[in-house]
Amino acid sequence: MMRARRSHAWLGAALAAGLLLAGCVQTPPTRFYTLSSVLAPPGDSNAEASRDLAIGIGTVTLPEYLNRPQLVTRVGSNRVALSELDSWIEPLQGLVARTLAENLALLLATDDVLTLPQRRPFRPDYQVEVEVTRFDADAAGNAVLDARWWVLGADGERELHRARTTLVEAVPAGDRTAAVAALSRALGALSQEIADVIAAEEGG
Repeated sequence: MMRARRSHAWLGAALAAGLLLAGCVQTPPTRFYTLSSVLAPPGDSNAEASRDLAIGIGTVTLPEYLNRPQLVTRVGSNRVALSELDSWIEPLQGLVARTLAENLALLLATDDVLTLPQRRPFRPDYQVEVEVTRFDADAAGNAVLDARWWVLGADGERELHRARTTLVEAVPAGDRTAAVAALSRALGALSQEIADVIAAEEGG
């Protein structure tokens, strides 16, 4: 009788393990996302006027709720949802800073746009700082970028311009790929605003 009970227990454990393994095998793989940079329009006046500029990307901050691998979706005024199968390929703060630098390099036609601090000697003509307060999509189908930003002089102390920008891009609700593309466009639009300010400072 005892042997039969042990046999049944072993069979139940094996069956449970098999079901668990089958469930793991069927779990969809994680999808990884990155931001895309803009393409400067041909003959852009900013690009023509700013070829020798050196620009430093200083502090770029994001709220702590975005400090995680998973994509975040707002599902209500006081609730967010994390997508367990959709993740950023790298920490979002660094990704935003690098994409901003790539955008400004394209929009102002300069290869000298670097994130700060740098190990090698580097004296920028302008420094840019950005405080992102929102960078996500919601259940209603809106991708939103809200940010305060500053353009500073070469020393990083003299404030030349400050602004707050809110950009909204419509996306199909629940479409993570479209949401990331929309957030990329919004960051590109913010980059254009910053590039316009720098070009104006240069007399472009």
